[in-house]
Amino acid sequence: MRRKKKVTMQDIADVLGISKVTVSKALNDKDGVGEVLKEKIQEIADQLGYQIPESEKDDLDILRNIAIVLNEKFADGEAGFYLNFYHNISTELNKKGYLSNLFTVNKSIDMKNETTFLLTQNNICGAILLGDFKRSFVTEIKSLNIPCIFVDFYDVDSEIDCIVTENIYSTYNLTNHLIDYGHRDIGFVGCIYSTTSIQDRFLGYCRALMEHKIPINNNWIINDRNEENEKIQFNLPEKMPGSFVCNCDDTAFRFIKYIMEQGYRVPDDISIVSFDNDIYAELSTPKLTTVAVDIISMAKKAADLIVEKVEEPNAGTRGVTFVKGNIIYRDSVKRVRDNI
Repeated sequence: MRRKKKVTMQDIADVLGISKVTVSKALNDKDGVGEVLKEKIQEIADQLGYQIPESEKDDLDILRNIAIVLNEKFADGEAGFYLNFYHNISTELNKKGYLSNLFTVNKSIDMKNETTFLLTQNNICGAILLGDFKRSFVTEIKSLNIPCIFVDFYDVDSEIDCIVTENIYSTYNLTNHLIDYGHRDIGFVGCIYSTTSIQDRFLGYCRALMEHKIPINNNWIINDRNEENEKIQFNLPEKMPGSFVCNCDDTAFRFIKYIMEQGYRVPDDISIVSFDNDIYAELSTPKLTTVAVDIISMAKKAADLIVEKVEEPNAGTRGVTFVKGNIIYRDSVKRVRDNI
């Protein structure tokens, strides 16, 4: 005769569409779960015949693993930037008594099966999605009913809280820096269909140009990657502008190397500004004027928010939290004339 399957906390969570952590809190009479929900959880537990074994009592104390999920497409040129993010988030989580697990998601693998395995079979109580993800992936994450937040990414159609750099205003200020130095022919380097961050940075660039009644020249918008975030060869226009806003330091580093091979000098012929303030900003020749992403502040806010969601399931949503970036002025911009 087949042995009857043991009922687990996850079974109760699946019936109610809530997290295992919430079930654990309710059955162990912990704070953070309303009385009505506690009663409902106990009712389902009784119906299913669940009993708390000694090994699962105070289960909340062992459910302290946070998954940090990184899209594999960022594990190339931008790997250092996102690994720095992971390191800082992990440090902040450790201060709060939580462990972090880094998972990379391969687009060629069945996302539903992979996420279900990673986030339900590894004693995970919450997840941080780091970087840009497709909407289908976000839908699968939401279906797992575990506390989740986005970092450096947002989806306007999702109710998941997000922590992002203030991209639009930061790039607006960065473009205005070029304009203040007399530049009027300004291009943009980045695939605006690749990530939400690049889209927002492009909007900031456009806003600055429009404010100064400078036409946006589509010939000066140069792709650095395809929509799958795979790097591509730069396709330069026949007539080059005197300056460019690059969507990130990695792109700027490659772009400067490429245009110098074509005979252009930076900043004597073409000025360059960028975004992130990662290692490429210092490795570049000349060193890059760039927006510094406040990774430390974003990591702290991410750790605070995911722990709050794990420990207080009824805390509600906060929407998008913006963290201001700051321009670091270096050697990649040349003043061409006094601003009129």
